[in-house]
Amino acid sequence: MLFKTWLYALAVFVIGATLPARATDWPLFDFDSARSGFNPMERTLTVRNVHRLRVHWQTALGAVADSAPILLDHVGTGRTNGPMLFETTTTGITLGIGAMTGRILWKFESHGTTLTNSTPAADPSGLYIYAAGADGKVYKLSAATGRQAPSPGFPARITHLPLTEKNSSALNVANGYLYAVTAGHYDTPPYDGHVVAVRLSDGQTTIFNTLCSSYRKLVRALTCSQQRSGIWGRGGAVVDPDASMDRRIYVTTGNGDFDANSGGDDYGDSVVALQPDLSDVLGSYTPTNYQQLDAGDTDLGSSSPAILPDQPNSQTPYLLVQGGKDGVLRLLNRQALPGVGNELQELDLPGGLFSTPAVWADSGGSAWIFMGFTNVVEAYRLETGAAGVSKLVSAWQDIGGESYGDGSSPVVANGIVFVAFDHAILAVDARNGRLLWNSAAYGAPDSIGAIHWESPIVVNGWLYCSDQRGVLTGFSLQAATSAVRN
Repeated sequence: MLFKTWLYALAVFVIGATLPARATDWPLFDFDSARSGFNPMERTLTVRNVHRLRVHWQTALGAVADSAPILLDHVGTGRTNGPMLFETTTTGITLGIGAMTGRILWKFESHGTTLTNSTPAADPSGLYIYAAGADGKVYKLSAATGRQAPSPGFPARITHLPLTEKNSSALNVANGYLYAVTAGHYDTPPYDGHVVAVRLSDGQTTIFNTLCSSYRKLVRALTCSQQRSGIWGRGGAVVDPDASMDRRIYVTTGNGDFDANSGGDDYGDSVVALQPDLSDVLGSYTPTNYQQLDAGDTDLGSSSPAILPDQPNSQTPYLLVQGGKDGVLRLLNRQALPGVGNELQELDLPGGLFSTPAVWADSGGSAWIFMGFTNVVEAYRLETGAAGVSKLVSAWQDIGGESYGDGSSPVVANGIVFVAFDHAILAVDARNGRLLWNSAAYGAPDSIGAIHWESPIVVNGWLYCSDQRGVLTGFSLQAATSAVRN
């Protein structure tokens, strides 16, 4: 039903303001399978008290986790039942961590030589998590113990080329499937961007290869005549939250051959919409200058699609935005992806977009997007005129930090945008960009190290973020200690 999903989220936002705060999960990268980055359940942190956030604990992970953690609020570990964080390091080690203490409760180690920048995903039951290894497989682990769970299809192999293909993006769970995507390891062929869907009920696996897409199995070194076209945006496979869109998934590819407009089966530098079981392509979008993008190594797929709330008064009620390395943000009709060109709007960005935008519907029903870059956060608001034409309008820009990485993915909670830079996490008012808190300005200049693709999560009154030191930090309204726990 039109707007149904977003009206529900909005109702939770409005009604929840009058109810006691309830604990919730952050089960996936950017909170939900649509990668909105919006936690509608947060009530503890407000624009009035967020300035009181302080370091509560810090934990050394043993290696860099170039990603974001997830959280399950009720995990039974022995005689206790409490919140736990889960994060995967670049070396393919997944950790279960006490969310209140930072104590490492268990460690699962895969054995391989490929790096991963993946974020785990929680099973809908809350009893298990799925985590990428450094060996081209995804594992199903007990959330309580970290032991492999006996389950058909797991560990699930997502590549036959583990030395040159890796899982760069976050895992996703929706529609009864686990979704994983692949990209090149150090951009060295042979590799092919592909999507793997593992059916949770029986482990059955289906594949969509973005090059030689008519081939429906995992490729090997010489399977495809073309190479590259990796899927490496932080969000990976993004799921449409609107039931009327049949819960289709979207992926955006990097450089590679494109000939799908002339009867071919290659989808380089494209947004591709797929059936939930990957059985069919439902539409695609490719910029007209795709050859220039390919030649200049300016991947369209440096970011993942961001799905905007449905617009009932618009001629194009179902919209998404897609940014890329070329510093252009494109507004697209996701109900009928336009093929080559035919964007609804194009906007110049301050640089290439490597983070996943956060999407928020305010209390008045207006849709916003927030994007993190190396030294700035930008906010746009979606407006629909009397003639039913929707367009993005710049709302504010905040230059509050700097990073030498590719930019953190912002998240939104209770009207606050949180974003990480090198050595500082900022909280700003979502409506006007007013700075509310800077973690480095309150006697804790070492509250966070440098960042690359690390991004925060905000849940149950806590903020968590890892960094390039290999340290995970938990912030709360009541500081405890900033000592790093080994």
